[in-house]
Amino acid sequence: MKTINCLKNLTILLAFNVFHFFNAQVGIGTPTPRGSLDINTPTTNNYGLVLPTNISPANMLNPQGGNPVPGTIMYDSTQDCVKLYKQSLNGGPSGWSDCLQSSVSSSVSADCNAVSNGFGGTYKKGTAMTATNTFKVTLTNNSFSQATIALAVSDLTLSGITGVTIASVAPASATINAGGTQVVTYTLSGNPTTCGTLTGNWQKITLNCTKTTTVSPNPTFTCASGAWSSALSPSEKLNGLINGQAYSGNYAIPYTGGECGLPAETLTSNGLTFSYAGGALSTSGTIQYTLSGTYTGASNGAVTFTTATGCSVYIGPCSSCKEILEQVGGTPSGLYYVNLNKAGTADTQRVYCDMTTDGGGWTLLAVNGTSFPSQTQKTVIADLNDNGYLPRATVIKIANIGTQVQLRAGNSSTSFANKITSQSGGAAILALRNSDATNMGLGTWHRANAVTDFSNNTTPPVTGTWGWTFSSCTPTTTTGWPMMYHSCGTATNVHWFMSGASNRTSVGEPWASTWVR
Repeated sequence: MKTINCLKNLTILLAFNVFHFFNAQVGIGTPTPRGSLDINTPTTNNYGLVLPTNISPANMLNPQGGNPVPGTIMYDSTQDCVKLYKQSLNGGPSGWSDCLQSSVSSSVSADCNAVSNGFGGTYKKGTAMTATNTFKVTLTNNSFSQATIALAVSDLTLSGITGVTIASVAPASATINAGGTQVVTYTLSGNPTTCGTLTGNWQKITLNCTKTTTVSPNPTFTCASGAWSSALSPSEKLNGLINGQAYSGNYAIPYTGGECGLPAETLTSNGLTFSYAGGALSTSGTIQYTLSGTYTGASNGAVTFTTATGCSVYIGPCSSCKEILEQVGGTPSGLYYVNLNKAGTADTQRVYCDMTTDGGGWTLLAVNGTSFPSQTQKTVIADLNDNGYLPRATVIKIANIGTQVQLRAGNSSTSFANKITSQSGGAAILALRNSDATNMGLGTWHRANAVTDFSNNTTPPVTGTWGWTFSSCTPTTTTGWPMMYHSCGTATNVHWFMSGASNRTSVGEPWASTWVR
């Protein structure tokens, strides 16, 4: 029995010693470890700890298989720094950290709020990212020594809007000299699936910055149906915008497929402000722009505002006498300003408009006849008896805007017969043979004889169906009126020419004129 008791006591003692061994602290070079592992001889050791060393943390292995265990440390000989394998990188998957030296994390600052930093480009629901869609951070080295930072796509985390991802980062590694800066660019890809606020959170160890941008809705705007919901005051349609004049009004642009809200927008031009207050969108409706300010441009001018919705809003004189009549009903005949290049660069011209004959809306190009001593080129034909013709370049622009040509001939500006011709479905200039600009060519201008074109016709018919022919300075006759010709050898003498006729007693009359509508 004694032998058995001794064996039992020995077993208990061994078990106690094993338990004590597995729960003890380990000291290397010291009998009194101050932690789970203490490397000191005694407490002031002359030797440091040499970590596993490799040219890249990607080469580090877990001997048990799989990824390194979070908490694993190593020395990166390429970047000359210590790195830690982390359980999570900036809220993303696990991986190796950047350099752990305090010189990088404490002496380098990050800024994503400066101009051109943060989100770049525009963001709309369902619109694919382009090369302009980026997120930029400026890193500044505030120390007296060089700092190196490795950069990765995982540095940037996007939230708030799905469908947008980070495609790449440049540079992949930044070595910043003392006092220097480095702009880091993250290129975005994908399509925002909703509208709202997109947040970008950039983080590197202790460095971080956050920036937001608005992903706009992507409704369909019917620009052509835009109109003044509160009329522009005073009206600019007859004489354009006047220098020193204050203007006000509200312009509505209809839309469908609305969602979320549009940001505010302010556009300015020549002293005028065209602004949208921003706000929530319904399924369909209109957005309202407000015009205000005092016009500072040239009188009789125009401005064009191109909105973020892609609509161009032109404010200025009409493009033709016909448009004036359509826009301002009841407008009497007389001189008005038109913009021959409407919605483009202002090209203002003062023209005489006939608002009554054959429905009205006619622009006067030339007046002549046997009762006038001569015909000259003028920038403005002031009235129905102002003998002259508009410049060739002006007439070509007018003929490209209008769709019909009318010739009138008779005893006077109040007693005449007239004929209308046009090219079906196109501009008035298409009624002409071609665009040839050769002297006496098929598409050039011609005035055979400004004074005698309508001579010797003292009894013109008041009504009748006219036929049209052409006689040039040479005996050539071409059927099918009208043709555009210049005067014999003088390219600047411009108007539509008629010399032959049917149902007329003669080819000349005291008064004649040419018009486009």
